[in-house]
Order: sequence, then C-alpha cells, then structure tokens
Amino acid sequence: MPDMYGFQAGAQSTTQGTADDQHTPSQLTPNVLPCRIHHDGPIEALERFWAPASNPKDSVPTAFFRGRKLRGRRVAIPDGYQGVVATPTDRVLPKSPPKNQDADIEIVEPEEPVKVLETQGTFENMVVWGHEIIPASDDTFVKGVEEWIRFAETMHAPASETDDTKA
Repeated sequence: MPDMYGFQAGAQSTTQGTADDQHTPSQLTPNVLPCRIHHDGPIEALERFWAPASNPKDSVPTAFFRGRKLRGRRVAIPDGYQGVVATPTDRVLPKSPPKNQDADIEIVEPEEPVKVLETQGTFENMVVWGHEIIPASDDTFVKGVEEWIRFAETMHAPASETDDTKA
C-alpha cells in the first residue's frame, strides 16, 4: 500500500517521539509530480531517475523526468501544522466503550476498525511540479495547502465576541 501524506494540526516543527517509536522519523520533502507512476516502492539508483537542482538565477527547482523538463514550486506547511508521511499497518486501535450508555438507544451499525498508521517521516514543505512551467497559485495542491487548511481552521474555530459584533 502506498505511503500517505497528511497534515497534523497543532504539531511542533520539531519531531517528537513516543515511547513506542523505535526510530526518529526523518525530515523529508515530498514531490507532487504531474504524472502517474505505477510503482510505490523503493528503487535503486535514485539519482539516475530523480536529481532536481535549483536554477541559480531564480532559485526555482528544475528536474528532468523521462526527458520532460519539470519546474517546481516550494509550498510551505502553515505554522501550527506539520506534514507527516505514514504507512498503514495491520494493527487496529482497541474499541472504546460508548460514551452514552442509555438503555433505549440501540447501535444499529457496528463501528469499523481504526487502523494504526506508522510515521515514516515528517516535512515542513513540499515541492509541486509542473511541465515546463512553475505551478500557479491556483494549482490544486498549492491551493489546498496555502488556502484550504487556513479556511478549514477558520470555519471550525470557536466564535469569538469580535465575530458577533461584525455580523
């Protein structure tokens, strides 16, 4: 199963381990490529296939993949968040007892098991690549990180007194 990328709210920029961690997660930089690669495991001779470099004139990451020129845009994870690369495991979280133990409420659907994810690494920024051009600010991945995380945070934040007076 492929690795998963996500953003963890309220995380510190430094890596914090728990007693269960057997290793400290590495600091990574995910690359979002404008193509589909039908492989999800490690490869030998990575430098042969992927060697991005920054242009000294404009410091824009540039790479060539299968003969096509790619230009990259670095996207920083917003403050208060941390990017996480995780792999699903076969472990399942134990079921918690229901909070409301009313006798007249009957649970119709059984809860689905929640699988445990294992952290492989963390990241503070990622690179979104485009064919021949730098991805614009309205690119799906760029917009998702730069706008939608803040938008969701604002929507789910508790209402303050200043918000009530503006309405």
